[in-house]
Amino acid sequence: MSKHILIVHGFLLSGTGSNIYSCNVAMQWKKQNHAITIFCQDPDAGTYDWVDEFYTKNDELPKEQVAPGKVRVILPDIADLLPVYQYDEYKGYTTKTIPNFTDEEIERHINMMAKAVKDVCTRWKVDKVLSNHALLQPINVKRGLEGLDIPFDIKIHGSAITFILKKFPKYMPYAVEAIEASNKVIAGTQHVVDQVLSTFPDMDLSKKLVIVPPGMDPDVFDLCTSIDTNSKKFLQLCEKHVNADGTGRDASKVTLPEKGNTTQDFHNKLVEMSKDCNQRVVDSDILKKFPTIAEDEPVLIFFGKFLYTKGIGEILMTFPTMVKKYPKMRLILVGFGIYREHIEIMIRSMVTGNKELFKSAAHCVDELGCSFLESSVDIDQTFQKLDQEQADRILVTGCLNHKELGLLLPMASISLVTSKATEAFGMVSVEAMSAGVLPLCVYHSGIKDVLDKLKETEPELEDLLHLPVESGGDYSAANGAHLIKILPERVFAALEYLYPSSKSRDDQLANRREVGQKLRKVACDVWSWDGICTTLANL
Repeated sequence: MSKHILIVHGFLLSGTGSNIYSCNVAMQWKKQNHAITIFCQDPDAGTYDWVDEFYTKNDELPKEQVAPGKVRVILPDIADLLPVYQYDEYKGYTTKTIPNFTDEEIERHINMMAKAVKDVCTRWKVDKVLSNHALLQPINVKRGLEGLDIPFDIKIHGSAITFILKKFPKYMPYAVEAIEASNKVIAGTQHVVDQVLSTFPDMDLSKKLVIVPPGMDPDVFDLCTSIDTNSKKFLQLCEKHVNADGTGRDASKVTLPEKGNTTQDFHNKLVEMSKDCNQRVVDSDILKKFPTIAEDEPVLIFFGKFLYTKGIGEILMTFPTMVKKYPKMRLILVGFGIYREHIEIMIRSMVTGNKELFKSAAHCVDELGCSFLESSVDIDQTFQKLDQEQADRILVTGCLNHKELGLLLPMASISLVTSKATEAFGMVSVEAMSAGVLPLCVYHSGIKDVLDKLKETEPELEDLLHLPVESGGDYSAANGAHLIKILPERVFAALEYLYPSSKSRDDQLANRREVGQKLRKVACDVWSWDGICTTLANL
């Protein structure tokens, strides 16, 4: 039976994490003929081909509710002040991390959002509401639904707990109030269940807390049958992307500093540099710098947000070792974030041999004292140079949409999942598997669920994908210094498994395709969106 479901998501409908989760759930529910209304703050949502109706705070809402099999997106009025868990730029908004909000600003935000929720739920018949994160969307929904007999579920993604509630307990009452009134609290993995229970130890959540894993779209992430074909299609999409919005980074227009230091001032300088271009689009020079990828070139790929917790600095530290053993190796970094210029300086410094500048980008600290590269790493002892030809084998693309990523990802041999902090789920691992790409995954938190599920049917593959971690370090879950020690050998073992040196080139490629098919089958059997969204709709 068709339902009218309201999704309340406080951010965008593109990018990573909960943004993509909201997007995919809405698209699948649309396919299942539900009527979907979405609250978000994505000014570009009206351009997405799966969105049927789009209204901003200045538009008058229609009297009729959205039809079954359609998606209506609404940008509610929040006075252009957006609360976030970690600082980032959002087009059209002043953004502040929640701890930097005044109490009055928090209450104003809640009141404005609650009013918008109540307006929609009294204007149209809403059957249920899905609210993202533990803070602030659930309290917005809870207060907006007061006096109305409409159930709401809370989907926990991890960020609100990890970055706000654990560190700033003053916001706990908002989360507790919402959880007490909710129908179900949805966790994607056992790790998230444990995280919720440890965060709210005094609450009886035995009847509320359920595990429903996230999903992936197997039509977006599919196997690559021809690198040449995928490359051409990828570049065609990128050309359209650049023509539509050419504000992405262009290396020819960026002057990297030649000196630096490990202070917060230098970090802030690099963050300001990253704001000179649009971080949320593909680099405007992508057509010039995208290489011709050959079948015999092993490609490593990282895709996600450029955060200090993701292990990107550690990947860069190990690349000289790996490219020396495999001279045809390529490394592709797909993503966006305030650490973009840190990455570019680290790459450039390895070419020039400027160890001090490398150290400045890798170890300069933000306002919380956090650095991009694990602080315990002795750069003086571990720094390695790259020649220009080797450095040219590193490509940073900027932000790709899912259609673009769906063409690029299957061209890779190995996906690197190297987060040093806990993760709610290993979605990037599942997407890589669906594309037939072998994901090397740190074994901790929600990422473990992916590896454990794979182990049930493909234990040999799981052993290969499994990156053992040494807990501790700057971000607790995985020590970056240990990651640097083990990553090259694990990559070498994975490449030997994919392309056995004892076999002919044709047999190596056939073996690579066979492994990809196994990975895809597990991903599609376990994490396809259709069954998952049916479960979510019927909670």
